[in-house]
Amino acid sequence: MILLSVDYIEPRIEIIEDEGTPPVQLVSSDVIGVVGTFEKGPLNEKKIITSFDSLTKIFGKDKTGLTGCKSIWPAMAQGAKNFVVVRIAGAGIKEASFTLKDSTSNDSVTVKALTPGTWGNEILVAVAAGTNANTFKLVVIYGGKTETFDNLTLDSIGAVNSEFVTLTLAAGASAIPKALSAVPLTGGNDGATATDSDYIGTIVDGKRTGLKLLETENVNVIICAQQYSDVVRNALITHAMNLSVRDGLRTAVLNPPPSLDIDAVCALTQNLDSMRAEFSYPWNEYTDIAGQYIAPDGFYAGVLVSGGAHESPSNRIVNGIVSQEIELTSGDIKALTKARISPIAPDSGYRVMNGVNLSTDTNWSQISIRREFDEIETEIYVSTRWVKSKNITTSIMQAVAEQIDAILQIKKDDGKIYDFKPTVCDESINTPETMAARMLKTKVRIRPVFAADYVDHHIERYLGE
Repeated sequence: MILLSVDYIEPRIEIIEDEGTPPVQLVSSDVIGVVGTFEKGPLNEKKIITSFDSLTKIFGKDKTGLTGCKSIWPAMAQGAKNFVVVRIAGAGIKEASFTLKDSTSNDSVTVKALTPGTWGNEILVAVAAGTNANTFKLVVIYGGKTETFDNLTLDSIGAVNSEFVTLTLAAGASAIPKALSAVPLTGGNDGATATDSDYIGTIVDGKRTGLKLLETENVNVIICAQQYSDVVRNALITHAMNLSVRDGLRTAVLNPPPSLDIDAVCALTQNLDSMRAEFSYPWNEYTDIAGQYIAPDGFYAGVLVSGGAHESPSNRIVNGIVSQEIELTSGDIKALTKARISPIAPDSGYRVMNGVNLSTDTNWSQISIRREFDEIETEIYVSTRWVKSKNITTSIMQAVAEQIDAILQIKKDDGKIYDFKPTVCDESINTPETMAARMLKTKVRIRPVFAADYVDHHIERYLGE
């Protein structure tokens, strides 16, 4: 555009070049949503975890009776790197604490662990005279780290920014704490006795807890760590089935109860039918949690997300298994596959034996097809959001079709789909009636890739040439 004068005396024409269709936006399918119990960390808040260090820093280490690390550690062993974690807890959960006394043995300042759990019982606190007159020095020790807060008064304790504790005035406090050698906080409780209801969660006054918190987070695989009740299994299936592409399409990994034999576990899936749920089996001993068997959800979820969405988990190595509660024969594997269960079994290490989900519809019974279509649908949704509320015109319809075809061409070139037909977005499906209803319609046709789960070798004997 050229302006002949800075004085806009006469009308002018401004020419703006067409910005074109926004670029294709690809998405990942490698995020695991986890609801579980932990030794520390905030309750019923979503926390993003991307490494073992970040998991340990926020949620601590594994302990008897807790579930979260027992599912996340095996997932990380398979290469999973992205988690959205929700800590839940049962009755009795409490922060460890200790109330400091003044020189007359009256309560002065209460030191409380930053988050509830038994981890706080390992925090040591000590008190000394402050550098300035009429102040005190607080020393906090945890996990090999030491924090020192000097020149504190009763009025300034609220400004203390500790990684491990909070400080509050004790009721009726009137004097600063007296000197004290290092003592531990006490009374911390993990709330390890969480119930099905704690895992499933609620929505009260707009505040979500448990699994319901993850309805608002875009994750790709969902687990309730180490849980196996019918109630939790059904809640996971309902959760995965009811969410839209805007919420985040996902699948759930389900656990059997421990010590269940083949016939009993196959009976469990007779009345289950969902293309958004996978049922794995059996329980396994993990290298870093020796001496006990843990549920397979973390192992299986880690395998799913460590490959592309289009890749079948079948025949994939499962890392970190020392032994299994029940080791499977070929006949067992066949029976489990017919029951739409995806087992892990010994075979040059331990491997996933098939790639099925719980769907009775053979068109959607492969996990990889369901996950790849979820990924494609999400990419189409994200890439075409720009068209919402645009006027429906021939050029808009053509632009949308071209953008979707660009996504599918990338998928085909990468071997993530076998082929596709050109996207239809024209007057043949966008009729005057549908356009009057403010609806823009497309027809997308995709031929997925199929895994070679069964290899059929024909071997003959012949004589001569």
